Amino acid sequence: IPLSESGIENELPKPQWQKPSLAEEMGELERHAEEYGIDLASVVRAFEQAELQELSDEDWVNMENCDSKDPTWTIEQIREHLDGKRDFQKIEDGLKSGHTIPAPVVLYRKCHSPNLLAGNSRLLGCRALGIRPTVLAIHLDK
Repeated sequence: IPLSESGIENELPKPQWQKPSLAEEMGELERHAEEYGIDLASVVRAFEQAELQELSDEDWVNMENCDSKDPTWTIEQIREHLDGKRDFQKIEDGLKSGHTIPAPVVLYRKCHSPNLLAGNSRLLGCRALGIRPTVLAIHLDK
């Protein structure tokens, strides 16, 4: 069910999304650049120029490597899924109370599905809570 049709969007205060720190996300950028054979310097330049944008339902369900593209997740399932891997309670609390949160990072390349670089747990929380996420959209033309 797209968020726009779910009827649960906007019941909570909106999180204050901020551009994530390049230093904090560098490991993820390096890992994805290597995995997909993309020039790291190009990804870093694109990250520095990237803008925050709302994630569309279409991009969300078509995103590669993203658990939250499945709209049927419940908050209980997410807690269990992330138990011992992430401090999901901190993410959940932040999303529910409208805190400032680093935006998930999504790579857009021509002729490819959107690819999540960072923020799977944040997107899972958004999915379960009916929050429309804002992401840092990295666009590579190659």
